[in-house]
Amino acid sequence: MVTATGAFAAETPIKDVLAQIDPASGKAKDGATEFTVRGIVAAKLVLPDNKALAFVLEAGQPALPVFGDAKEAVNLIPRNEVTLSGKLGDGPFGGALQLKAGSVSVSATNKPFGISELRDAGFLKDASSLAGRWLQVTNVTFAPGKFGTDGIAKAKGADGAEMTVRVSQGAAGREVPSEPVNVFGVPVKVGSEWHLVAGRFLLGRAREIQNVATKRTCFTCHNPDTKLMGPPYREVAAKYRNDADAIAKLMSQMEKGGVGKWGPVPMPALGAVVPPDERKALAEWVMSYRWDAVLAE
Repeated sequence: MVTATGAFAAETPIKDVLAQIDPASGKAKDGATEFTVRGIVAAKLVLPDNKALAFVLEAGQPALPVFGDAKEAVNLIPRNEVTLSGKLGDGPFGGALQLKAGSVSVSATNKPFGISELRDAGFLKDASSLAGRWLQVTNVTFAPGKFGTDGIAKAKGADGAEMTVRVSQGAAGREVPSEPVNVFGVPVKVGSEWHLVAGRFLLGRAREIQNVATKRTCFTCHNPDTKLMGPPYREVAAKYRNDADAIAKLMSQMEKGGVGKWGPVPMPALGAVVPPDERKALAEWVMSYRWDAVLAE
């Protein structure tokens, strides 16, 4: 990041900025220093008041909450590597870096931010030992219905424990996942409770479908997160996230093949080798990546 004088602002390691937030009170100990940090966005909440809270981390480390105007935070999208500046102050769930206007720059996209810590829902009764870490809670079931405008959803883990999931405003009015999903996100303390800020939902049966994708050589041309010969699945799912006919369209694309939608490399027709039930499962799995885009809106 270039300052007004043309010099590059010194970056502070995120862990050193986090050390300036008191773990007991959640309050900032230093509200005067302007910090510049560089990291990868793990999760993001756009709140009802047009404010945004993002969690920026260095791979494998706890995340720093970054709070500011939603318009200023438009590029704080999960898997973006960013540099930004601000001073510590109060966020919606404790201390956070107050985003300085015009300070966000993106240096890379689709950056991995470390392996998720695998926990059950019961862990969220006291997640203090992994506060700010990237977690995965498997086989989470939501009560049927739609996400509300308050961004708060109740769910149960495979262990039967209840958990609270926080979602961005992009999810408001959308049907909750209709089957068990693995919820990836960052735990935050809200009052006396721990909630999980969701950054990704993936089907609980994803491993089973990935085995189908391997058998049918899908991974020769595609990757869930990064471009190979074909587009990444998360990009396909983002494009079709508001399309009620997305599953049918993807199944048809697999069956008939085609060229031109995603570039000059043709997709072969797979109808003769991939049966309809497998095409449906693959399409449902691909479309589960739509939540990456929805949960960042």
